[in-house]
Amino acid sequence: MRRILITGATGNVGRAILSNIAHNEADLQVFSATRIKESKADQLYFNFDDIEGSKHTLKQIDILFLLRPPQLADVPKYFKPLIENCIEVGVSHIIFLSVQGAENTPYIPHAKIEKLIVESEIPYTFIRPSYFMQNLTTMFLQDIRNKHRIFIPAGKAKFLWVDVNDIGKAISKVIQHPKQHQFKAYTITGNDLKSFQEVADLLSRTTGMNISYQSPNLINFFLTKRKEGIKTSFIIVMIVLHYLPRFQKAPPVTNDFTQLTAEAPLTLKKFIEQEKATWIS
Repeated sequence: MRRILITGATGNVGRAILSNIAHNEADLQVFSATRIKESKADQLYFNFDDIEGSKHTLKQIDILFLLRPPQLADVPKYFKPLIENCIEVGVSHIIFLSVQGAENTPYIPHAKIEKLIVESEIPYTFIRPSYFMQNLTTMFLQDIRNKHRIFIPAGKAKFLWVDVNDIGKAISKVIQHPKQHQFKAYTITGNDLKSFQEVADLLSRTTGMNISYQSPNLINFFLTKRKEGIKTSFIIVMIVLHYLPRFQKAPPVTNDFTQLTAEAPLTLKKFIEQEKATWIS
């Protein structure tokens, strides 16, 4: 019996994994991580702020699906002891949700976590997705719905859009046959390389609303989001995610998703059509 723990199980990616995983597999038992110690039968206690207290859980699993919560950037504090505990208790495989291009950007937290995992010699699989379509229904939801705009300092940079459900499908294939995917990295992308202006135009055509795209300077963006009550730490994450690509090459499309799933990735147009009601208040 293989036992896997899904961290971030209540988030977009975690839910996508759980909805796509083959629960009828006789040799697979899936647990969702929870910060509540008195948990349900399909949950196990896991807390990044209590790595030592979570060691007992690691003893009960074979595979760890690991993601980095956005607010946890201190890799030595949170992830180094976690990986050391995985070595100590004998976790047999780590599936880590990284980001596209992590192998070429050693200064970002995801790359530092990848390095820790490689050095641990625990069999691993790195999933490196591109830019989430679901940011339109989460991060940008209020601006689109209430102000009919996308407000982000991304300039003319193009982003490679991918559906989170497709990421969940790809990860579920790795979970199904983990030994086939040991010591490998997959970059999961869609086929839509579009700027936010192009996305705003597509939203306008699909919803019937007039969605504008505004790319403010950094000071304007920061002050506007602070007035909206957004935490400084998250504003910095938004800036790093959207401003830096203005000075980088456009990310490459890959075929990894299709190779893993034998499916074509969801298009951004189809995603927007499916989510149309989300933005119409």
